Amino acid sequence: MCTTLPEHRKRSSHTFRLLAAAALCLPAAAEAADWRNCLTLADDRARLACYDRFARSKTPPSAAPAQGASASASAPGLASRLDNEQAASENPFAIRAYKPNYFLPFTYAFNRLDNPVYGFTPQREEAKFQISLQVDAWKNPLGPGTAVYFAYTQLSLWQMYNTSASSPFRETNYTPEGGLDWSLDARFLGLDFRKLRFSYIHQSNGQGGPRSRSWNRLAVQTAFERGALAGAIRGWYRIPERASRDDNPDITHYLGYGDLLLAYRFAHGTLSTRLRNNLNLDHNRGAIEINYSFPLTSHVKGYVQFFSGYGETLIDYNRSVSRIGLGFALTDWL
Repeated sequence: MCTTLPEHRKRSSHTFRLLAAAALCLPAAAEAADWRNCLTLADDRARLACYDRFARSKTPPSAAPAQGASASASAPGLASRLDNEQAASENPFAIRAYKPNYFLPFTYAFNRLDNPVYGFTPQREEAKFQISLQVDAWKNPLGPGTAVYFAYTQLSLWQMYNTSASSPFRETNYTPEGGLDWSLDARFLGLDFRKLRFSYIHQSNGQGGPRSRSWNRLAVQTAFERGALAGAIRGWYRIPERASRDDNPDITHYLGYGDLLLAYRFAHGTLSTRLRNNLNLDHNRGAIEINYSFPLTSHVKGYVQFFSGYGETLIDYNRSVSRIGLGFALTDWL
């Protein structure tokens, strides 16, 4: 039950009222991890909006999980991430995480990585890292709940231990994209659908000659959740290129026409998997990536990744690679 504020506190600043509401009216046992996320927001308006959201919560104290019960049902999920994104988007200078941002200082490939396009012999041990950011460039272009977004993702494989070859970057993929986000509030087959995204995606490894790889896609994606489970399903259409300029004309034979992401938030970690398949029974090819993250500090997570299949990077789009890696992440899917 919320405590009534004294009259002299009712006359205090808006900031104090929001902080007091967050401290007194939230079910502390179930929501403490959620409202502490507000403390990480640097922008004043975004931080106040975050506190205000929890201050308006109608959840009774009895809804808090019993002692010893699983905390996964009350852990922040897709809705919490979308709420935080909405709060951050109120800041015109906010750049936020898109896909996971991680660094794996050690990965091991279970197969050889030799390729005639390299000027060196690659080792199976290498580092892998990803940087992924997004920003809302135009709010409400088609009405409330819509936004024009831009995003950039960079994935690199670094032969950090290959000192005999001067530790080169074996492959780096650059993926700028942009499009329209549309917020949803729909329920279908027991799933709550939260977002629809229309995208133009360019991906390239920035190389020339025999190492050059690139393609362009139009994609549609929808994000959904159910309790501690969240996911996104995406389909794409490859924009055709002239045969004389196409570095990888058969790329969809290996990477298919879409992917499925599933993530589950446990009390002490997040397990996610990304699946891709060309849906060709005669020449079936696909890929699976499994990630597990767990907290190390308040801002850094431990990160374990396993990948197996085609298209880990563009240079390996038509070669199956299996790899395991260990490192840390700054952001995850949830």
